[in-house]
Amino acid sequence: MAKKEKKDIPVIVQKQASADGKGTKPVSRKQFSLSGFRIQALMLVIIVLVFYGNTFQHEAAFDDRMAISDNEYVQRGVAGIPDILTKDAFQSYLESKQANNQLAGGRYRPLSLITFAVEQQMMGVAPDSETANDKEIRVAHDMHMRHVVNVLLYILSIVVLLYFLRSIVFPGRELLAFIAVLLFTIHPIHSEVVANVKSRDEILSLLFIVLTFITALRYRDTRKTKDLLLSLLCFFLALLSKEYSVTLILLLPLSFYLFRQESVLRSIKSSLTYLVPLVIYFLLRFSAVTAMAAGAEKNILNNPYLYASDAECIATKILILLDYLRLLIFPSVLSADYSYNAIPYVSFSNPMVWVSIVVHIGLLAVMFLLLQRRHVIGFAIAFYFANLLLVSNLFINIGAPMGERLIYHSSFGFSIATAYILYTAFGKIKQNRVANAGLAGLMALLIVLCGLKTIDRNKDWKNDTVLFMKDVSTVPNSVLVNNNAAAACMALAKQTTDKTERKEWFEKAVGYFDKAILLYPHHLNARMNRGLSYFDMGQPGKALPDWDTVRKYEPSNKKLMYYFSVLGKYYYNEGLRYANTGKPDSAIAAFKNGTDAAPDFADMWRQLGNAYIAAGNQEQGINAYKKADLLKTNGYK
Repeated sequence: MAKKEKKDIPVIVQKQASADGKGTKPVSRKQFSLSGFRIQALMLVIIVLVFYGNTFQHEAAFDDRMAISDNEYVQRGVAGIPDILTKDAFQSYLESKQANNQLAGGRYRPLSLITFAVEQQMMGVAPDSETANDKEIRVAHDMHMRHVVNVLLYILSIVVLLYFLRSIVFPGRELLAFIAVLLFTIHPIHSEVVANVKSRDEILSLLFIVLTFITALRYRDTRKTKDLLLSLLCFFLALLSKEYSVTLILLLPLSFYLFRQESVLRSIKSSLTYLVPLVIYFLLRFSAVTAMAAGAEKNILNNPYLYASDAECIATKILILLDYLRLLIFPSVLSADYSYNAIPYVSFSNPMVWVSIVVHIGLLAVMFLLLQRRHVIGFAIAFYFANLLLVSNLFINIGAPMGERLIYHSSFGFSIATAYILYTAFGKIKQNRVANAGLAGLMALLIVLCGLKTIDRNKDWKNDTVLFMKDVSTVPNSVLVNNNAAAACMALAKQTTDKTERKEWFEKAVGYFDKAILLYPHHLNARMNRGLSYFDMGQPGKALPDWDTVRKYEPSNKKLMYYFSVLGKYYYNEGLRYANTGKPDSAIAAFKNGTDAAPDFADMWRQLGNAYIAAGNQEQGINAYKKADLLKTNGYK
């Protein structure tokens, strides 16, 4: 690094007696007395516990069920680890729902799932006789421990980040290193990663990426084989955590160039060894992940830019880069979801698109300039961009426009750069007391503000119901959030025995389903559940059109087939009631609805024929009898 980078924030100088007692010698003491690693680490641990202690009693939320409670491999404990290592991350969940992979590229992130399986083994694997109600109780209890583990892993990663910055990035400038890690630690945007257990893959990924830097650079110093093997292992574990670590193929040689002053060519050569775990990872990944199901690319929930023109697609992606930067600078409004249509498409006529272009081109220019000078902020910006581009959709379709958890890694680079700017700015103040007080006051203010925001946001991650009922007001045009808020209302309706309250919750559910379907008319899941809401509200006639629409596109959907059988029996019993009370016209209407719901129900056609005959319509009655006889001949009842 350049020598001018060595300038420190003003220090307080005091006199201290010399060892021989004959004189005094000047001793420098960093402000706040925060130079010790243990003191800094302890402060960060306390902050994390204060910020995230209110998550310890949380339940499952968002994708937790997909990754944990509805994942058979995880639920089997350590016995499920072989399947976890050789299958797509969502394979078990998809099999349980009899669904196909809807995501491009699949998901291979076994390490977090392995930790869930180990936890399950420790807490107890479910017995074969477990009922659905018993499972809900057990899962809720188990999630408490999993949330504690998530916070502990976050603490571990924070301590490792601190060691990395103190020993490698900012050696000799302990306060600067502490400020950078503190800014990362307190950032409210991380509430999703810590409070949502499924996002443990993000924590593990960054943890092992940083451990790879530490051990790889240690090997450059010691040349010991054990350090090389340890660094290769950390890289492999980072890859098994999440795909982000592929960026190390670029960032590792960059770290050798910056922090060990190696030439570009030597830095690249030193990194070639790390291709070995990368190749092994890709071999495992290709054998494990499943191809995206045919037609999945036509689903807006999997392809968020499906309805955008080519120009709108690029412009919106560029604007989202600026949205990420805005969230990092001012995380005032947070959401668990930003899928269609939470972020409207924009064109290049939108001036903010051009602001984003200018800002990011400027950052790239600064990055290259600083890297030429071997300046540490060049590394911070490179780390920011390397991880951001992976989730930007500019090169790889990740199935979502943006997400707060997706900026977790990049926020580390952002924190390093921000800390350096603040550190340098206060370092220009000549009066030591003013510099010390100003920096201390600013950091205290940020801790309080970020703490209030994080603690409050954590409450929203209590469970699915709390989360989506909150976020539907934050992103009212999100198809996914409206659908999930409706599902939460359905669950609340079924939990209450008060008829008025039950009706109100179902009406709210229908309202959210209406919004989801208005935004995305082909949302079959919303139509199926809206139909179920109508049925449970005692309005089966409104359920039939929704279920007919789903049947048109998914005729073999087993859940839908069950719903239709229930609906058919309802109309059958209703038709019999009308027929037995001398109301043949009403019976005909009920039985006709019944044949729409269950067209293979032979006795339904028989009763329809009876109703027609009773109403004096011989021809229609005979036709209905013929249909009934045909169905019975073919084995239907």
